[in-house]
Amino acid sequence: MSNLIVVRDEIDGWDVIREEDPQALTNTATRESALAAAEAILADEGGDGDVFVRENDVHPLDDTSRGVKTYVIALFGLLATVTVIIVVTSLLASWTLH
Repeated sequence: MSNLIVVRDEIDGWDVIREEDPQALTNTATRESALAAAEAILADEGGDGDVFVRENDVHPLDDTSRGVKTYVIALFGLLATVTVIIVVTSLLASWTLH
C-alpha cells in the first residue's frame, strides 16, 4: 500500500493525502484528528504503509472548478442543439402537412 501524508490545508485544517496522489482523502480540523483519520484509512486498507506529517507543507485547493465549467457549457450546448432539432423537425412537419 501507499504512504499517507498529513499536511496543512490552504484554507483551514489539515488534509490527508496519498504520497503519489495530490487529491485530499479527507480534511479535518486538527492535526491529531488528521493523524487518527490517516491511521484509520491505513487500517481499512490492510495496515500497510506509514503516516508522515509535513507541518511546513501546505496542500493547495484542488482545481476542479475548471472541469465543472466545461461540463456546464457542454450541457448548455447540448440543450441548444436538441432545441434546434426539435424546432426544425416541427417546422418540417408543419410544412409537409399543408
